[in-house]
Amino acid sequence: MKVLLHIGQSKTGTSAIQAFLTLNRDRLLEHHILYPAPRIKGIKLNLGSHNAVADSLCGKIRFPYLSADEYFHQFFDDAKNINADLLILSAEHFFGGEPRIWDAHDEDEYFELYRKKIKTLAGYLAGHDVSILVYLRPQVDWMASAVSQTVRIERLISQQRIYQTDWQFYELMRPLLKYDNLLDAWQEEINPSSLTVIPYVRNALFKQSSVADFLKRVGLDHIDFEYADSNLQVNSSINRKFIEVKKILNETIRSKNEERAIIRCLENLSQSNPQDSDYALDPHVRCEIEDFAVEHNSRLNQRFMSAGHPFSAASSNKAPTPLAEKEIRLALRIFTAEFNRPKYKIRQLNYVLRAFLRSKARPVQAALHQLKALYWSWKYKH
Repeated sequence: MKVLLHIGQSKTGTSAIQAFLTLNRDRLLEHHILYPAPRIKGIKLNLGSHNAVADSLCGKIRFPYLSADEYFHQFFDDAKNINADLLILSAEHFFGGEPRIWDAHDEDEYFELYRKKIKTLAGYLAGHDVSILVYLRPQVDWMASAVSQTVRIERLISQQRIYQTDWQFYELMRPLLKYDNLLDAWQEEINPSSLTVIPYVRNALFKQSSVADFLKRVGLDHIDFEYADSNLQVNSSINRKFIEVKKILNETIRSKNEERAIIRCLENLSQSNPQDSDYALDPHVRCEIEDFAVEHNSRLNQRFMSAGHPFSAASSNKAPTPLAEKEIRLALRIFTAEFNRPKYKIRQLNYVLRAFLRSKARPVQAALHQLKALYWSWKYKH
């Protein structure tokens, strides 16, 4: 069987691609293409991505609390039952995710654990024809988005402060900017029949859409999909003013459910100006990344990029202007007033209930996922 690994990278339109594949799962099955969903007590979970699968390769078990053995046993059983010609797995946590760079003692240990994850995956895929597709964001662009994402969810994923300053964060994350080294690990451990690397510069994508580009790259653009919108908006972004607010809020430890309510509040406040989400990296950090990436991108271009499509460290020479302190103070006051509204107390209770269902009543949570899938189907069909 052919297996396509869409391994990310994060912040390259992966969520939109995964939502599209989830919505069109039945149409794909008609063409003997499986985009698998794990099951609990026979009930499918429409998680969208396979991030939990990727993390399980490192022994990190989270909802729906299945081991890597259980995931792949289910997936290959499903593939056999439908006589699948192609199995698609999509997760930005293949390229990133576990192991976490902040949990490793040093760079050598990180790359050792990273290769171990890929080697474990290779064991499950042995005997199949594996190809790999990865979108890579220019290092400066990715670092800016990584700051925003880390500040956004830091208190949900770690007890320690991951982000403190742009410079500290760059020094921590620097191994992840060695794209050539990361791709070497995938090439050597999986030995795929093809490894396709696409620079993620939105204007250069087919139809300027991650979904349309993905379908064309993997040869699925001939299928008449029921849900054909190639510009799905899945994840809500947080305006850069409110990212600065979240930096301040992260100085205080809260419960995870309160954290989730805070994030939702910041997302809601950002809806009035969603385009203003590009984080302004410290200019010195930006220059340092550009210098650091020269050697690694030269090797990346030689080994993995097709002729005529060189990879560079930044998609644009124009950097966003840093925010004034008074803008941040005003945003903090706006957040405080909004978060004190009763609806966010109700939302916290909602998150408490969800956490209980995930840990104590997984079949009920799976059934709720089915209802959510029906809502998404209705939303995008209309």
